[in-house]
Amino acid sequence: MSLMNWVTVPRIRRGLAASAVVLAAGGLVLFRADAKPAKTYVPYSGSGPFVPSGSHSCSFAGPGAHGTFALSNASILAGGGQQLFADLTLVADPSSDSRSHAPLAMVVALDTSGSMSGEKIAHARSSIARLLRDMKDDDEVALVRYSDDAQLVQPLARVGSVREALIARIDELEASGGTAIPRGLAAGLDAVSVDDGHRVRRVVLVSDGLDDSRSQSERLASSSFERGITISSMGIGLDFDESYMGGVARAGHGNFGFVNDGPALASFLQRELKETAATTVENARVHLSLPDGIRFVRATGADARADGDGIELAIGSLFAGEERRVLLELSTHMNDGNAAAVAGRASWQRVGRGAADATIAAVQVVAVNDAARVNEGRDGAVLARATSVAASERQLEAAEAYAKGDTGRADSLIRKNIVDLKAAESLAPAPLASSLATQSSTYEGTRVAFGNAGPSSEAGKFHAKAAAARNFANSTTNSF
Repeated sequence: MSLMNWVTVPRIRRGLAASAVVLAAGGLVLFRADAKPAKTYVPYSGSGPFVPSGSHSCSFAGPGAHGTFALSNASILAGGGQQLFADLTLVADPSSDSRSHAPLAMVVALDTSGSMSGEKIAHARSSIARLLRDMKDDDEVALVRYSDDAQLVQPLARVGSVREALIARIDELEASGGTAIPRGLAAGLDAVSVDDGHRVRRVVLVSDGLDDSRSQSERLASSSFERGITISSMGIGLDFDESYMGGVARAGHGNFGFVNDGPALASFLQRELKETAATTVENARVHLSLPDGIRFVRATGADARADGDGIELAIGSLFAGEERRVLLELSTHMNDGNAAAVAGRASWQRVGRGAADATIAAVQVVAVNDAARVNEGRDGAVLARATSVAASERQLEAAEAYAKGDTGRADSLIRKNIVDLKAAESLAPAPLASSLATQSSTYEGTRVAFGNAGPSSEAGKFHAKAAAARNFANSTTNSF
């Protein structure tokens, strides 16, 4: 039974509504503009997991970070192919350290192809110059320009030693040639490939074009993430491929956005600087042990791979106060009366302070033949989150279909999203209902905008890119 099929069954609707009211005080926000700390936080006691906060959820914490883990059900119907969701949050503790600025190494890989000529290259030059002026003298910076090929304009160096000379070189950059994104990305990664163990490393890829090398760039981004390098991507103007640039940022566990003017590009680079400098947690990972009867299907918000008796989730870096959410879809095959527990361990590196970890206590689910008992044990917050994320993933598909001219498929996907979100909204407590209503209202606006503008028009391109950027954020970092 699909997620939205069971929520429309009357007896399940009543059960979900009852369970969701209990969780209303948690204030889960599906759509937010900025990262936020969890609503409740108990300082780490030094050993062991926290006392579970419910029969199918628990809290955990270690030095520098804390989180929650919850299943969508305390009970599941016996038999095969039953759908189960798990919601994992990890939060970097708000920093109390007087050292509020992490030592960083940042690379900007700038597209200087012919299509960047005029205002685009002028805005890019001024935005990067402003970034350099805002960086601290002890930060490190490198600059790559790419078109048909790639050139390392500035090797990684201390900002205070190269700032003025580099700004002068940036002012001389001109736009010409084609767009070879993988070459620019590879050169950017090479510039920051040496890990001295002390600096937070990030590459910001900037482009206004597109080519047919998306898979190559995503492989580069994935491999860099394994080496501790975060990649963010920024599209300029209305002619870049948002699916390409968003895919690179997803693989590199960074941010994705698009700008249509100079001030917006400067703001994006400032955000990258602020987040990188405020990073307190790196290489965050969670290993979950899955017992017999529970099978992993997919994850959103982290890279996932099978690892012995369970799955390994690679989450990446977090800045102070940032909350990251990972949604897992699981499938159960359990006989009546059988119980199974999911447990795990979270681990991370604290910037400048060494390794830390925390135990995730066992969270149990029981197979039953009683549908009413299943209804009573449903977690409305987890299920609302699952609906929101699934809708964002489909909205990304809709934006891509629309950009390719398949307006019928785009409209069908958006309509399904609106139906699913409204069904979930009717079951959710006030904070959740408001968030879901905002999401469905936004999608209705996108559907109307798509209908009023052709995909190849400037307005159509803008709406497609805006939809991709907003839903990329909700599907990966729970921010809209």
